[in-house]
Amino acid sequence: MFAVSNDTPEVQRRLAEELKLTFPLLSDRRMNVISAYGMKADGMDMADMAYVVIDRTGRIRSRQIDRRFGENVE
Repeated sequence: MFAVSNDTPEVQRRLAEELKLTFPLLSDRRMNVISAYGMKADGMDMADMAYVVIDRTGRIRSRQIDRRFGENVE
């Protein structure tokens, strides 16, 4: 499991500490991965807060928007 955002690594580091995350955060500044998996927020230059299950072939099997990601991270 990992998280992807278009935040800088420095911002991600602070977020990981604040939320006590136990998984890696990957920085996608150009939003290539975010866009490829349809995770770009509507009308904004940022990733949607969501959970995505991707199978071994790279296909999305499940996707759920969660605007309260920080509260539900566990």
